[in-house]
Amino acid sequence: MDAEKWTGIILAGGLSSRMGTNKALLELNGSAVLTHINNAIRPAVSRVVVAAGPSEAIYTALGDEDFECVQDVYPGKGPLAGLHAALSVSQTEWNLVSACDMPLLQTSFFNGMKRLAVQYPTCNAIVPRVEGRIHPLAGVYHRHVLPELEQCLIHDRLRVIRWLEKIGCHFAEIDELEQVGIEHAALQLSNMNTPEEFENIRIHLQRSEFPSGG
Repeated sequence: MDAEKWTGIILAGGLSSRMGTNKALLELNGSAVLTHINNAIRPAVSRVVVAAGPSEAIYTALGDEDFECVQDVYPGKGPLAGLHAALSVSQTEWNLVSACDMPLLQTSFFNGMKRLAVQYPTCNAIVPRVEGRIHPLAGVYHRHVLPELEQCLIHDRLRVIRWLEKIGCHFAEIDELEQVGIEHAALQLSNMNTPEEFENIRIHLQRSEFPSGG
């Protein structure tokens, strides 16, 4: 599936309460984490939308970043609100999604998820399930999910996994991910919610076991 049929969505409007500072703006190898993720997802899509929450002005000030920012229609309601805001402005049926705290994701991950969308064309969402852990904020979402997503936000049904089960999400296991070219899935899906987790990722990138965004 070519890039023109895809929008990239980066969820970066959270409070980063456990980190103590905005995760998307932390610096890795001289660039903001948001830049790392944008660089990884950009080759796979025709447009990148950042669900920025209250941080739109800060992200825009990063410079010549090739993305657009949107604010939540339902502020204060977590990642589902960010997903809703971005999907609402998407002009493509299919969308790749990443949280702002997964700087080890590679372009090959997003291309692999696109291949899975070809294999499961009737699924409204596809997300990885690695070592029993579901990663709802790194996957594929069709715009068909918007009506049900909005109902969840209106009625404060904000549990992401329960929503995924309701919309008929396909949970891609490690063997499926490997078959579509996604290697080291558990490592790529490492996220950083605390200073300790961020430090681990920073050290990993310094060791260059594989480059961020490649």
